[in-house]
Amino acid sequence: MKFLWLSDAGCTTGFARVTHAIGERLVEDYGHQISVLAVNHRGDSWSCERPGHDHPTPLRLYRPDTIVGADIYGQSRILEMLGKIEPDAVVMLFDPSVILTLLFKNKYDPQNILLQYRPILSYIPDDGINLPPRWTTIVPKVTNVVAMSRHGQQAYEGSKLVYHGVDQEVFWPIGERPKVASNGVVCKTKADCKRALGYDPDHFLVGRVDTNSGRKDYPALVKALWPLMKKYSDIDVHFQCEDEGNSVGIRFQALLSREEPAVDHMRFHFPGLHSSYEGWPLADLNVLYSAFDCFVSTSRGEGFGLTLLEAAACGIPIVAQNVSAIPEVVGDGGILLEPKDLITTPAGEDNWLPNAPAFTEAIERLYKSKGLRRSLGAAGAKHAKTFSWDFAAQKFDEYLTALANQPPVSTEAPEGAIP
Repeated sequence: MKFLWLSDAGCTTGFARVTHAIGERLVEDYGHQISVLAVNHRGDSWSCERPGHDHPTPLRLYRPDTIVGADIYGQSRILEMLGKIEPDAVVMLFDPSVILTLLFKNKYDPQNILLQYRPILSYIPDDGINLPPRWTTIVPKVTNVVAMSRHGQQAYEGSKLVYHGVDQEVFWPIGERPKVASNGVVCKTKADCKRALGYDPDHFLVGRVDTNSGRKDYPALVKALWPLMKKYSDIDVHFQCEDEGNSVGIRFQALLSREEPAVDHMRFHFPGLHSSYEGWPLADLNVLYSAFDCFVSTSRGEGFGLTLLEAAACGIPIVAQNVSAIPEVVGDGGILLEPKDLITTPAGEDNWLPNAPAFTEAIERLYKSKGLRRSLGAAGAKHAKTFSWDFAAQKFDEYLTALANQPPVSTEAPEGAIP
């Protein structure tokens, strides 16, 4: 069957990695044709991201902005793609506010043809609470909702659930077998992983792999780390993100300068030549995770939390908030902390503010106890093995095949649908 997929692809954003992980399996294992109107794709060739599949991606990637340069979501191309591909169903992997905009506020589709043409499956993240009612009432009325977590499933009545996955061939605990970086360096121990990345093997390395955005709340983590870095000289920090951030991220160098000279800002490390489009080779991320002594996230909420799962798969203990989908992903593999308060996002939902002193205490517990790090890491690795991209693709094949034989959910915009 033929499906039009609307989301990120041909880049290294979280949504793009989900698109490739599920979409490539739908093509190679189930014989479907997946055409992606690929947000953030620049038109470059892109490799298949499945382990052991050394060939170009089997997804058909289309740039969204070839007609209108500023059209990052491809609104100007949706009708063209429907006519060109004639899909049996459409998949939308976006936040609900973007889904509503594409369905009801697309000036290039004034007659809402997308709603009338084929049934739609919306794969929706939910990273908060107290969601705007139009998200939870209108989106299920006009699309077939698949949630990424039980937390999200509870918000969308009647929705199905498909967790993200993790490839055990890509991410695994260092004790199971050696890891090989993209430059050929072989790492057999955590100390080897630290050396490969230029870190002192005897230092305690706090790590995080995440986008530098407002919701991720890196400043709360920096503030949680400052007391520990003043107290212990052998703590280093690696943030796998851009150190200057984007319009909603943090400018790290400005923030870090606030505590100098009490804390040397050079103990905070960022990836060299980082690109949010090209990312790092997965083999190097596998080494990076295993160099960490703990993975810490002060995210205010997660629709799923893919890097949390990857860290857990590598046997790294986690410190994060006990909110949204995070406890489902972390399981018994970390220390989960209660939030300090709620904060309302620009989109209208509420997220959770982290309690920085509680993070300080939890990180110090892990710093002082190798046994606790080992037990939590083992529990997390075991939990991570319950998540599978193969299973996710199987469920998508099941749902999409059933959808292809159904009419669209609705052909009219419900009252109040336009954002």
